[in-house]
Amino acid sequence: MKKQKIAVGPGASSLMLIAVVLALSVLTVLTMISARNDEALSQRSVETRQQVYDLFASAEKSMAKLDAVLAQAGTEGGGDAYLASVKAGLPEGMRMEGDRVYWVEKGNDRQLECAAKLNEAGAFPRAEWAMHRLGEADLWEDSFDDFEDDFEDDFEDDYEEDSGTGAGDDGAEEAEEEDEDDIL
Repeated sequence: MKKQKIAVGPGASSLMLIAVVLALSVLTVLTMISARNDEALSQRSVETRQQVYDLFASAEKSMAKLDAVLAQAGTEGGGDAYLASVKAGLPEGMRMEGDRVYWVEKGNDRQLECAAKLNEAGAFPRAEWAMHRLGEADLWEDSFDDFEDDFEDDFEDDYEEDSGTGAGDDGAEEAEEEDEDDIL
């Protein structure tokens, strides 16, 4: 048998070179686009992190203002007189319900919803953080009452779980009764 020679013309190598150059060019462009998108994402992440840190720093400053009001309220009178004195001296933007103080720290597109629980007159610390909730800026404007209700529900649920008291046992019995009703 004779071996056949495969003849490749002079244009074939040029076509292969053009195809390789085009493929490398496309990969280069895709790499540049990916790098630009990664840089933009990193920049947004840095800005968001800085904004969150600023919100938390502002919340701590507000807590310090609240602590100053609590210190000025004194310890005489106790109970309702103490709470009335605190409520009268609250900084602007803070709202008091019972022994809880609520306020919002706002950023450009984020906000930090804060709640502090007041301790008894003369106790130290005078107030303790009860909650921080980070959210979108327009959520708070929709409903302060929803935030307050959610906070109370979360606080009560946490208290019941921690203490082992409350409706935890009754809820289990009710769930069993509902399951039995569904089966029948």
